[in-house]
This record gives sequence, structure tokens and C-alpha cells, in this order.
Amino acid sequence: MNSSTKPPNGRTPSPPTGEIVVHPRKGLLERQAKTASRVAAFDELHKQLAVATEVFLSLGDGGREGVYATTEALLEYLKGQGIPDAALWPLIPVQTAIVDADRGTASRLFTPSRTRKGGKPPVSDMQRAFDGQKAIVMECCVEHFRNAKSRPYIRPAAQLAAKLINDSDWPVRVSARELEELRERISQSPKKSIDRAFVDAALKTATLKARPLEWAKALLNSDWVNPPSKNSA
Repeated sequence: MNSSTKPPNGRTPSPPTGEIVVHPRKGLLERQAKTASRVAAFDELHKQLAVATEVFLSLGDGGREGVYATTEALLEYLKGQGIPDAALWPLIPVQTAIVDADRGTASRLFTPSRTRKGGKPPVSDMQRAFDGQKAIVMECCVEHFRNAKSRPYIRPAAQLAAKLINDSDWPVRVSARELEELRERISQSPKKSIDRAFVDAALKTATLKARPLEWAKALLNSDWVNPPSKNSA
């Protein structure tokens, strides 16, 4: 298929990569009249997103109500800035899927894909993200013992990391052995894996290298770390 030829679905392959290029219909790109000033609307969006975050973390419904509130805030803001309803349609199935889940009805949107391999389902990205945060604490402790030129350093680092995590407000209990195994697993994960990405980004930070224990304690006290278990019913 030639890249200059648009098929009925508005998609063409992009040579030489073969990736699909989408050609939106004209109506999806048309702007409607704004109904709110950008600055005021953005400030209101920020406030609504903050409220939605607190709801997401506190209701114990898996985060459904918080996600619904987030999509509602985004829809209101984007409509107010003139984005047509048709261009916002993909957010609506997310909302209906949340309502369906509350009613006990399965939604095609979030039905897990099945592979021919079978076996144990993969770990969720939310869990992997939290694993990455635990691994960062571990790496901070490794850096601490390296800076002190202590040998060996992996086992003492894992023991210290486990103590820091278990003494924190994180609703998890970990052992030194688990953290050693987690560190090994993440080091072998693809670079695009969310847990590996979190660790790699943290290790590039000069502050972590210079004051690793301070970094670890700040992370353990951060409001931005949301363990998955907080969102379970």
C-alpha cells in the first residue's frame, strides 16, 4: 500500500518502518468555541485532579472512583477549551467500564488478553512500579555501603533496606532475601520495563549518589509513592 493512499479507516503504513500513521477525520480536528479561560480552567483541573488522587487512594475500591473522577475532570477541561466531543470519545468507554465493574458486569475494554503460552498472568504495571520504588531503596542502601567502602555490601544493604521499608508507613513487609532477588530480577529486566526505568532514572541522580540514605528516607516518606495494596478492597 502506498503511503500517499488513504484507506477507508484513515490509516497508512509509514515506510520504511511499517508503523501505522493515522489520518484523523477533519471533524475531529475542528475546534469548538471555548467556554472557559485557559488559566482558570487549568487551575480548576489541577484542583479536581488532586481531589481525584485522594479519592483514588482512600476508598478501597481498586481506585475506580478516583479514575472516574479523573476522566470527568479531563473531559470538562478539554470540552471547555473547545475540543469536540467526538475527539474525546475514547474516554467515555473508560468511564462506562468503571460503572460496569461496580455493577459486576465485565467490560470488553479491560478484559485481559489471553496468550497461547498460558501459565501465570504477568505482574501488573502498578505492582512493577512499586517494585521499582522498593528497588530504589535497596540501591540507596547499596550506595551507602559502597561509599563507606564496606565489603561485602549487598547483604548488609538488603538488611538495611528491609528494615527501612518495614519501619516505614508503607503497608508491606519485606525480607532482605526478597530485596536481593528483586534487585537481581530488575537488573535483568528490559530497559523499557517500568520497574527498571524507575531504578535507572534514580541512579542517574547526583543526590542519590552523594546522600543515598537521605534519598531512601525521603522516598519512604513521600506522598507520591502509592503501594498497590492501598487500592485493594
